[in-house]
Amino acid sequence: MIKATACAGALVVAALNGAPALANSDTITDYEVIYAPAMKAAKAPRAVLTEITQTSSSTIAVGDYGVVLYRDNKSNDWQQADVPTSVLFTSVDFIDDQHGWAAGHHGVIAATTDGGKTWQLQLNGFQFIDLQIEHFQQLVDELTAKQEQFDGSDPDAEDEILFALDNASFLLDTATFAKEDGPTKPFLDIRALSNDVILAVGAYGTLIRSVDGGSSWQILDERVENPDGYHLNALASDGEFVYIAGESGQIFRSADQGDSWELMDSPYNGSFFGLHVDASERLWVVGLRGNIFVSSDQGDSFTQIKLDDAVNINAIVDAPNGGVYLVGNAGVIGWVDGNGNIEQMTHSSGAALTDLVAHGDGRLTVVGQRGVLEIADFATEAATQAQE
Repeated sequence: MIKATACAGALVVAALNGAPALANSDTITDYEVIYAPAMKAAKAPRAVLTEITQTSSSTIAVGDYGVVLYRDNKSNDWQQADVPTSVLFTSVDFIDDQHGWAAGHHGVIAATTDGGKTWQLQLNGFQFIDLQIEHFQQLVDELTAKQEQFDGSDPDAEDEILFALDNASFLLDTATFAKEDGPTKPFLDIRALSNDVILAVGAYGTLIRSVDGGSSWQILDERVENPDGYHLNALASDGEFVYIAGESGQIFRSADQGDSWELMDSPYNGSFFGLHVDASERLWVVGLRGNIFVSSDQGDSFTQIKLDDAVNINAIVDAPNGGVYLVGNAGVIGWVDGNGNIEQMTHSSGAALTDLVAHGDGRLTVVGQRGVLEIADFATEAATQAQE
């Protein structure tokens, strides 16, 4: 996992501005980066960007060193938002034109109420650790009280409580150690179900939820069947379920906005990096080595679609004219039509691509290792490469 520092961020932003690196900058600690505002950079669209989303009026992208970019959908000019932190943002989601949330490293969650122009911190890693300690201590106390009530007449129930108590004690110890060492757990995805209900997932089985628009947060780690603490990488939702995908092929499904979770039968035991529910209510999950799976029954069964190049697939979105677009490592961009056929191209940069939005006029805006990349017309590019 990446540990950004405000000092390193200053050097990168200086480079993006075309200025020389600062030779005698005082080093700022890893955790002060949480509170160091993102510096403005003339070439911020060239920074490493991790995720991009589109509302009916704007396009918003987030990335390293607290960079958040936005532009009006009628314009090609990117502007950099005012952001009170310099952490690496990993994800962004909007519920409407004005209200959005971004999550990232060091346990940071930020929110905007003006369409992405300005942002406010809602949670940082130190607050997150305090939440974990309080939550897991309460859970340990509750499970210990239940254990003391057993008289040996129901060994199966006792074993279940003992297992849960061991897991809760481990999570409490982990959070207590983090209190001394500092916050290191990154959030890896965030999903707004409404203006009030927001879910975020992250490293080592992290799962949190807010039911008041981010004013307060609740730890839900123990509610998913993940005793090994695998990373939870992606979130998606439809009208009935919320989905999580992560390491070791894990797919979870919740019918009650996160109160309880069902571990689904997975079609693959490798890591998943992206989830998407398309316009036809099909569930897509993508990940390592070009593996793409689609479900027409909300995750009860899956059909595999195999990418020609065995590169990691990082994100998937609806194509305006049907099917879905996807992006991955090594510059790969693909389109899967309604019948599961794939057309594929490779961006000339060969850069790792992490997310994209598709515009109605055929353009794609892609983000990743090289910042913002524009594809004028996917079909033309793919056809040209196929003939070469």
